[in-house]
Amino acid sequence: MKTSMRESTHNGSAFVNQVSGRVVELLKSEHIPTRDQAGRLCFPPLGRMALVLLSMLDMRPTRIFIFAVALVAAPLAATAETSKPISAHHAPKQLTKADVAAAASAPGWDAAYAEARADMLAGRFPEAVQKFEALLLTAPDPANRLVVAELLAACRTWAQGGFVLATPTQLALSKPMVNRRTLDELAILYTNAVLNGAFAGVVIDIHNNPSSAAGYILPPLGLAAAEAGIVALVDYTIGFRYGVPQSTVSGMYIGYEEALAWLLWHEAHYPNSTKWGGKTVTTLTWGLGTAGALAGGVVGTFLGTTPGRAAFMGSAALWSGAVVGTLAGAIDKAADTGLLAAGIALNLGAIGGALLGAQVSPSIARVRFIDLGGLSGGLLVGGLYWAMAGKDARPPGVTAALGIGMATGVATAWYFTRKMEEDFPRTGSTPSALASMVPTIAPTSNGAGMVLGVAGAL
Repeated sequence: MKTSMRESTHNGSAFVNQVSGRVVELLKSEHIPTRDQAGRLCFPPLGRMALVLLSMLDMRPTRIFIFAVALVAAPLAATAETSKPISAHHAPKQLTKADVAAAASAPGWDAAYAEARADMLAGRFPEAVQKFEALLLTAPDPANRLVVAELLAACRTWAQGGFVLATPTQLALSKPMVNRRTLDELAILYTNAVLNGAFAGVVIDIHNNPSSAAGYILPPLGLAAAEAGIVALVDYTIGFRYGVPQSTVSGMYIGYEEALAWLLWHEAHYPNSTKWGGKTVTTLTWGLGTAGALAGGVVGTFLGTTPGRAAFMGSAALWSGAVVGTLAGAIDKAADTGLLAAGIALNLGAIGGALLGAQVSPSIARVRFIDLGGLSGGLLVGGLYWAMAGKDARPPGVTAALGIGMATGVATAWYFTRKMEEDFPRTGSTPSALASMVPTIAPTSNGAGMVLGVAGAL
C-alpha cells in the first residue's frame, strides 16, 4: 500500500513538473510575462488561454488536483525562468522589453500616427502610404505594428488603384468622363443652326426678290429646318465629341464677326468706290459664318477641345476686337482705323484664346461670367461717361469709355473666377456597367470602423 501511494505521488509530481514546464514553454514562446507597478507577475491573455486549454486535457479528479498544483507552480517557474538570460530564439529582438521601451519613448510616434491616419481618412492615400511605411519601422509593440501594417496595405492598394473618397451625393452628381457632347452644347448648336439656316433663307429672298409672302417666308423656314436636320443626322450617325458643338458655334460667331469687321472697314476705307449691294454683303456674311462653323467643327473633332476652351476662343476673339477697335478709333478718330484694328485684333484674339484656353482649361460657366463682365463693364463705364458728359459727349470719348469699360470688366471677371473648376478634354468611350463601378469607403455609425462598398450605374 505504501509502495502504491509512493508511486502515485511520484507520478503526480512528474505530471506537475511536466504540465508546469509545458505552460512555461508556451508562455515563453508567445510572449514574455511582465510585472505591474506593484511587482506582481502578469501573464498575457494568450498565456491564460494556454492554461485553460491544458486544463481540458484530462478531467479525472486526480488530474484536476494535479493541474491545480500546476497552476500554482507555473508562475513560480516562470518567475525563475524570466530571471535567466533570454535566448534570441525565444525572444526576437523587436519584442524585447528594451526595444519596446525605446520605441515607446519616441516622442513623435503617436503624433505621426495620427497625422498618417488623418491623411487616410481625408483620401490622401499616397501621402498616407509614405507615413505608414515610416511608422511600421518604429512601432512600439506588435499590436501597433499589426494595425499600421493593415492600414498601410489598404492605403497602398487604394493609391495604386487611383481610388478617391466620395459621398453618395457626390457620386450621384458626378458626370462620367465620356468623350461625348453634352445636352447643353447640343442645344446651343441646334439653336444657332436654326438661326443660320433662317439667315440663309433671307439671303435667298434677297437674291430672288419673290413676289408673294410665301416666297419670303418658306425659304427661311425650310433652310432652318434643314440645318437642324443636318445637326441631328450627324449626331445620330457619327456622334459629336465632347466640345465639338461649342467649337462649331464659336467658329460660326468668329466668321460672322470677321465679315462684319472687314465689310464695314471696306465701306469706311473706300467711301467713293462702288458700294457693294445687299446681295454681295449678305452672301459674304452668311458664307463666312458658315465657313467658320465648318472650320470650328473640323478643328474640334480632330484636335480635341472642351466647351469651355471653344467658348473661350470665341470670347477672346470678340473682346479683343471690340476693345482694340474702340480704343484705336478713339485715338485716331477715324472709323476705318478702328475697324481695321478690330479685324486684326479679332484674329489675334482667336489664336491667343485657343492657346491660352489650352493652358487654363476654363469651364464654359467661367467663360460666360467673363462675357458678362465685359458686357457689364462696357455698359457701366460708357453709360456713366455719357451721363456725365451730357450734350458735350463726343464719339471718341464714348468709344474710349466703352473700350476701357469692356477691358476692365473682362479683367475683373477673369480675376474673380480664377478658382472655378477647370474642364479638360475627354478621351474615354462610353463605359460598361462594370467599368462604371466606383469603390466607396465610409465610417461606421459608432466611428469604430469603416464600411467598404461599390457604386455605379447598371
